[in-house]
Amino acid sequence: MRLQKKKAALLSGYKLMMVDDDEGLLDSVSGFLERNGYEIFGLSSPIEGLETLKKDKYDILILDYFMSPIKGDDFVSKLREFDQDLYVILLTGHKDLAPPLETIRAFDIQAYCEKSPRLDQLLLLIESGVKSINQMRKIKKYRDGLDNILTILPKIYQLNPLTDILDAILSQALNLTQSNNALILIDGINWEEQSMYKGVGEFAVLMGTHFHNLAHSILEAIGQSKISHTAVTIEDGIVLPLIGINDPVLGVIYIAGKVEDEDNTNLLKIFVNQAAVAIQNAHLHSLMNKQADELTLAYAALKASYVETIEALRLAVDTKDVYTRGHSDRVSMYACLIGEKLGIKGQDIEDLRIGGLFHDIGKIGINDDILLKKTGLSDGEYQKVKNHTVKGATILSAISAFVKIKSIVRSHHERLDGLGYPDGLKGDEIPYNAKIICVADSYDAMTSDRQYRRKFNMEGALEQLKVGRGTQFDRDIVDCFISIINEDSEEVNMIFNYM
Repeated sequence: MRLQKKKAALLSGYKLMMVDDDEGLLDSVSGFLERNGYEIFGLSSPIEGLETLKKDKYDILILDYFMSPIKGDDFVSKLREFDQDLYVILLTGHKDLAPPLETIRAFDIQAYCEKSPRLDQLLLLIESGVKSINQMRKIKKYRDGLDNILTILPKIYQLNPLTDILDAILSQALNLTQSNNALILIDGINWEEQSMYKGVGEFAVLMGTHFHNLAHSILEAIGQSKISHTAVTIEDGIVLPLIGINDPVLGVIYIAGKVEDEDNTNLLKIFVNQAAVAIQNAHLHSLMNKQADELTLAYAALKASYVETIEALRLAVDTKDVYTRGHSDRVSMYACLIGEKLGIKGQDIEDLRIGGLFHDIGKIGINDDILLKKTGLSDGEYQKVKNHTVKGATILSAISAFVKIKSIVRSHHERLDGLGYPDGLKGDEIPYNAKIICVADSYDAMTSDRQYRRKFNMEGALEQLKVGRGTQFDRDIVDCFISIINEDSEEVNMIFNYM
């Protein structure tokens, strides 16, 4: 019974469509899948199927290969013009008549199987599809949550009055959980007052009366959370401790209602960690007699926690597409090789390393259907892609220590001839480290497979760099990189094969 309930929970929310001009098979498959808990809609007309898919959202399509007047591969070709995400399972009458592998790859057909009176194989493929779709939904949800957190972090890190910071923290906590009721209780720092309280929704009461409005279960959970330094879930909500630098519990956040799942809880924990550092940082700045080493420690922790969030976002960008996995790491390593060869040292080489890692961070806000598009981009889509340099620089602006890295990220698509973006800089107007990242980024892009083209070999990529010397790329940087490849091919190959 428990397995049946688990399966029913997994299948809920998934809609299937089957298009097959054999109405007998259509009826038998539909009945079989409905008995197994699936919601399925069957059509015998491929033309009607395409029109329906344009209007309504489905998760999995079961499609006959040989249909009239539209064959299965033509059907999927038209489908991909308006829907890149639909999971497609192709049915074939005979194994020898199955579409070629190139066709299956070109149109993102996830699976195919032969028609058979036994439908077990089809059922297994559908179950696999459901698991795959569920995983992709979780990834998207987690990435969107990180993006939302990153949007609010600059606001809570600014040295505004603490009440404003608490308002911003509560607002984002509610956004992450879809709740309407929450509170923050601060009582673990040496405030002039004994404690500080802020509530919204049903907890929007005056300081001094707040404990009278809390159920004993909430008070008990608050105590448990402060003692254990961990989140405590109760029937009515969740309590998360605000843990500051050097591990003091500054207070707690309580959010009413059920948190959807483990991913939401993890996102909350990430955000609350940032909130605690921001609160402690604001406190340190509010004290007239604060010690310089305390401020240094607070700022280092602030920067470190912010870097952790950006690193999570960077990995989310790199894992959007198998074709670009490891790209930022490779760009960073190539850039450091060039920088060291050119005599760059100390903090400048560290800025170059981090600039390479974070150069594409702004792509977190670009929809997957644009980034993963296999055909040419429209003007509007291309403008959104180009804007990743500006968005990336904005993300890094929250920490003043990233001022040099911000300029690298913003300018790594500028060209010497002034035809780059976003600012049309030319020559010496372009930050030198951004010129290095431009060469490293271009080389790795050319030597990596993409959705829309095959990769260049090393010789072809170097030839393209030579062609762009003096117009797109800095001459000395290109010559330096070519000499590195000629003199230290072993290390270059190690980076080339890094995933």
